Amino acid sequence: MSFHVYHLFSHTILHCGAGQSVGIVDQPIARERASYLPIVPGSTVRGVLKAHVSDTESVAETPALQGLSESIFGSSTSNGRAGALSITDAHLLLLPVRTVYGILAYATCPFILQRYKQDRELDFSLPMPSEKQALCPNDNPNHQDNVMVLEDLDLDAQTSGDVEPWAKDIAQCIYPNNEESRESMRKRIVVLPDTVFSFLAETATEIRTRIRINETTGVVDNGALWSEENLPAESILWGVYSVDHNRCHEQYVRELNHILKEKPLLQMGGNMGTGSGLVQFISLEDKGE
Repeated sequence: MSFHVYHLFSHTILHCGAGQSVGIVDQPIARERASYLPIVPGSTVRGVLKAHVSDTESVAETPALQGLSESIFGSSTSNGRAGALSITDAHLLLLPVRTVYGILAYATCPFILQRYKQDRELDFSLPMPSEKQALCPNDNPNHQDNVMVLEDLDLDAQTSGDVEPWAKDIAQCIYPNNEESRESMRKRIVVLPDTVFSFLAETATEIRTRIRINETTGVVDNGALWSEENLPAESILWGVYSVDHNRCHEQYVRELNHILKEKPLLQMGGNMGTGSGLVQFISLEDKGE
């Protein structure tokens, strides 16, 4: 069995709904129960990947791809078998946050980086900001006179050498072949205290109010007013997927890896008709057995 880390890079806002609401937002996004941080459920990622692989298989002219989808994802018949692919939920890594200086910052926190470090098996020191402090690279554009304003929060901006390797590594994963975009992301990555980030992850998501117009009258239908929560565009999430080589021919494993290495642009979540949910799937190196 081989394990791989993957990233999701949202090009537009992303709504993977929780299916129920207990707050003021009618359609909230899915979140972890314990940490209450946003996630994209593994079932969502797996379903979208299955559709993409099936589409690739259907238009392929090579015999090597025939049967790929069923071998990787399993059979949909009642007497079918399980597939070779297993995929975890995608967890929030970087949250784009509005700033007074530099338009936006990519925020994260030690709690998230510790989990990410374990999955990636990285050997970086963990940045540990103090209360009301934001740690950032030396050339970060999101502060002035050591004051960083994120949403309505005033934080003490401090440059930190511990942030630099994290920022370089994450930006390299997302933009390996685009130096300008890579540098723009790298210098905007900031590490916040866990409590501050948790607050922003709950309050700095994008809320949009929607209506439905009656085609006959041209006015809003009665009761057709609702609010939706979305992850902002340019959010970064990560997860892990595994492939059981005992359940799948090696030729199919190679074909799957080839498809995923192309970094496909996928449609995830709701509101496809309004351009939401355009997400790039970025597969990283094989972690081994």
